[in-house]
Amino acid sequence: MRILFLFIGEAHQALHALPIAAEMHRLAPQVEIEVAVAGEAHLWVMDLVRSVYPDFAPSVKNLSLPGFSALQRMITGGSEPPRLLSLLSHIPYFRGFDAIVVPERTTTIIRHFLGKATRLIFTPHGAGDKAIMLDPRDRFFDFVLVAGEKSERRLLDAGTITPGRYAVNGYVKLDFMRRAARNRPPLFDNDRPTVLYAPHFRPDQSSWPVMGMEIIRAFAAQDRFNLVVAPHIRLFHKASRAARAEVEALAVPGRIIVDLGSNRLLDMTYTGGADIYLGDVSSQVYEFLADPGPCVFLNPHRFDWQDDPNYLFWTLGDVATGVSDAMTAIGIAEGRHPHYADRQQQALASSVGGDPDGAARRGAEAIIGYLSSEQQDHVKGSSR
Repeated sequence: MRILFLFIGEAHQALHALPIAAEMHRLAPQVEIEVAVAGEAHLWVMDLVRSVYPDFAPSVKNLSLPGFSALQRMITGGSEPPRLLSLLSHIPYFRGFDAIVVPERTTTIIRHFLGKATRLIFTPHGAGDKAIMLDPRDRFFDFVLVAGEKSERRLLDAGTITPGRYAVNGYVKLDFMRRAARNRPPLFDNDRPTVLYAPHFRPDQSSWPVMGMEIIRAFAAQDRFNLVVAPHIRLFHKASRAARAEVEALAVPGRIIVDLGSNRLLDMTYTGGADIYLGDVSSQVYEFLADPGPCVFLNPHRFDWQDDPNYLFWTLGDVATGVSDAMTAIGIAEGRHPHYADRQQQALASSVGGDPDGAARRGAEAIIGYLSSEQQDHVKGSSR
């Protein structure tokens, strides 16, 4: 059996799938596992996974297109090839595998080019509440991993997964990062509580365009809390140097960290090291809630969110519409936390399966079980 773990999107997506490959290697060493990446951005994730699984050393194929990348570097300064071009240029290579495991949906574009012998398997790279999780492209996967019963219920109701072709395995990134993050130093060398501000990247939903800079200045004007500004990696992905520099200039040594693009945005350094979460619609809140703590949510767009399943996480802390309200809510967040603690535990269990330990291994077992069953059915069908 040959299985490819394919990464053509942002590097953070790999943390939701690569640990499954490492567990699969331990569980079934006879399975031939290969990794393919579009560009070099994912290689640091390979190194991080190997730090936890030192015996995991799969063959890694770079899907980059040297000629195109050189031209792109001259024109735009970037070198990562477009996803679709990477996919279409390597169809014969993909057909050589019994299954391809991906943490994104763009790959479904080539589904009909792969043929029936190659199964396409999806492991999502988040477990938030927004309707983005309900994507009709999920129907094109042969098998889907689902983080928790909340996603299972919503996906079944939407008809994007079907019984027998999915498994609930938990949240792989949380499972992995708990092991990788041991013995990390604190974010600040002081005793002040640390607030993590993690705005989403979509401007019509994010708090950043409306109040982001004002929030940082409000924290700079007080001395009760530290602040980490750690937005979704896509928020400043295409921002100009000048735009980034303007925000980064608001950092205050020993008090305010502003990180707009480092790998620490991806590896739970901040969600694992903060004491209070401040955000809007990002599913990163569930990574913070791996160890439940005080949360404050920002609703500057004044969405009518009550009783809307897309805003379930806003029931896990106080919701503010302005900067002044937010700072007041942060000031009382620790005292308010007992009011939300049980609800947070329940939401975490529903969203990511509760205790994440073993999620990667359960994912590996589910994939191998599904593929073994498919092969047996194929053999039976051929012998008739």
